[in-house]
Amino acid sequence: MKKIKYLIIIVSVMIFASCSEDFLTEKPVDDIFAENLLVNHDGFLNMQNAMFGLVRDEYDRGDRFYGGTSFGSIPFTKHTLFSAGADNSWGNNRHTNFRHLSFPKNITDMEDVIPFQAVFEWLYKVINTSNMIISRAEYEGIDWQGSTAEEDLANKNTVIANARLVRAWAYRHLTYSFGAVPLSTEEITGSNYRTDWERTPVADIREVMEQDLLYAIAILPMRTATNTVPSQAVARHYLGELYLAMGRPEDAKAVLQPLVEGSEYTLMTARFGKNAANPGHAFIDLFRSPLYSDGNLEVLWAFPNIEPEKAASGYSPNSFMRNMWRNYYSSLSDISKLNHPDYPGGTIKLFWSLNGGKGAGRLAISLGAFNLYKYKDQDAVDVRYDEHSLVWHLYFLNSDNQVYEVLKNGASLINLKPNAAMSNDTDPTIKQYNLPSTKKWDYVNPIFEQADADNAYNDIVYLRLAETYLLYSEALFKIGEGGEFWLNKVRERAQVIPIEASEMSIDMILDERSRELITEEHRRHTLIRLSQENGGDERAASNIFKTRVRTYNEVSGREVRGMWDDLTPVLLPIPQAFINSNSGRVISQNPGY
Repeated sequence: MKKIKYLIIIVSVMIFASCSEDFLTEKPVDDIFAENLLVNHDGFLNMQNAMFGLVRDEYDRGDRFYGGTSFGSIPFTKHTLFSAGADNSWGNNRHTNFRHLSFPKNITDMEDVIPFQAVFEWLYKVINTSNMIISRAEYEGIDWQGSTAEEDLANKNTVIANARLVRAWAYRHLTYSFGAVPLSTEEITGSNYRTDWERTPVADIREVMEQDLLYAIAILPMRTATNTVPSQAVARHYLGELYLAMGRPEDAKAVLQPLVEGSEYTLMTARFGKNAANPGHAFIDLFRSPLYSDGNLEVLWAFPNIEPEKAASGYSPNSFMRNMWRNYYSSLSDISKLNHPDYPGGTIKLFWSLNGGKGAGRLAISLGAFNLYKYKDQDAVDVRYDEHSLVWHLYFLNSDNQVYEVLKNGASLINLKPNAAMSNDTDPTIKQYNLPSTKKWDYVNPIFEQADADNAYNDIVYLRLAETYLLYSEALFKIGEGGEFWLNKVRERAQVIPIEASEMSIDMILDERSRELITEEHRRHTLIRLSQENGGDERAASNIFKTRVRTYNEVSGREVRGMWDDLTPVLLPIPQAFINSNSGRVISQNPGY
């Protein structure tokens, strides 16, 4: 782990100059490191691990970079920009750099806001690392350390396949977030340094993504030894989504069918893993035990973590997802007044240790999203809405050290009642800390003194088969083959009644995606993809993105906040620092800024 940490640091410094104005440039003096490392298969595997380390940074804070630009404090995950502020969530914790998550119209004044630059730069770090691996794997004289020529070729091709898959993954984020962006498919060295980048049309970038994912499908096994590295299944999932974005649902069906109808993966319906002995169900077990080694056959891609104290090097990556999505319950007056004689000065630590670990309530699930579980009055039986999946109660210890529920006037502190701040159009501060929140990202640090720390070190889900089922359902629906069977497979596991064929629609699929994938899904990507279908404008007030925000997001969808007009951008702004640094060619900004 320590080696991987240092590799990430060196890769980041090597690929990006310390100056923020050199987005796509490399310091050639650092080429010595790659020359010494990428000489055999082990070296490429080490660089590949560094690349995967950059990928997993999606779940870390936006200001945590290994080398490169210093971005100050960005207390939100990079994942936030792909998921939050659409129809099923809004920004709950005031922060200047994220005010668009509750007031979308504010984004028009945010060209210089650092989170957009941070994510843009991070994704090009991933791309440049991928390109380095792809290009240098073709060098002569590499020792691929196989016992035969066939093994040598297999080792080489697998390394390239992983890098090409990750490159497509990065361009997926870039195109859904920023639209047309520079297309870089070669390692940047001192000899091909440029300041004349241009924005490549999304359609052209998608052609490269398609070839990258097809290569990965041809080389990688459907299931690898561990789901902590991508597999053919991951490539098929993303290619299926890509084909839907390209208006090719027949191709989406063809590429997804071997994955969803195969035997390598399945939805988990029986209790399993380390949480199986605790109250709950298979759905929440998915998030407590996401690895193949735990018996999980649903998660296609997981990010492993370990507490620094248990790591040989004392270092471990971490997740910031719990901090984002679990509400800031310790700020409630009834919680802040608690005390326990055995924990002087540690009341809040004790509280968080009994309640899934510390949250900061930076993002909140919309009331409209909660109401989706009430479809056909199924909220009473839907396991995704019960006390094991969502926070409906808060607990503490009495003087006899017995767990009890903290109540106010005999009722839970948690409720679905909006506060006045949610409808205040002049003050962006909301801080509604009574709302329920997801338990998907729960983690309690085994060291009590760190029970109120922001970081979490649990293994976490990144991509799972349930989402693939819903993509497949969409593909079948679009070619007139229904698709309700696969959507109902997801509903069956949730223990809710199936839908009828006559009820199938894109909105029904989006509703089920929200119910199943809340806080996991790249929700903005999904809504932008559907809004851009058939040449659609993602800014149009009549499109799926803005219509659903108005319908289901009681904060972002308020009339004065930009989702009722054709002007408010949905794509993020191209970072102004990149525009300024590209002195050899004028880079246009996205419309609306």
